[in-house]
Amino acid sequence: MRGLAREFDIEKVPYSAKEKELIIMTELGYDEIATATSFVDYLCEKYGFSRSSIWYNLKRLKEKDVLDFAQKGETKPISLTRKGVGKLRNCVANHTLANRIPAQQIVHNQFVANASSIY
Repeated sequence: MRGLAREFDIEKVPYSAKEKELIIMTELGYDEIATATSFVDYLCEKYGFSRSSIWYNLKRLKEKDVLDFAQKGETKPISLTRKGVGKLRNCVANHTLANRIPAQQIVHNQFVANASSIY
């Protein structure tokens, strides 16, 4: 059933926690987003994830030093750390989720990853 659902309707296939983390890193990419809350809202709308699951994954990634964002009362954009950029490069190149993320997003991130390695 999972294979059939993947072929016909990606929205109905549940994502694992690791896949959600990869989606978060891929969607954030090499950008800075004004607030974590606006990023959570975007992911909820685009993927249909619950707000609580996104916040859970964001906090896990922050604990792993993969991304950084402000705590309550602070003002700081959400962005990948250096460690997060490295993980993103590896994950996008090697992860099986690649067929579930829009191709133009992966191509964009690989281009940016290759370009940023020059500097």
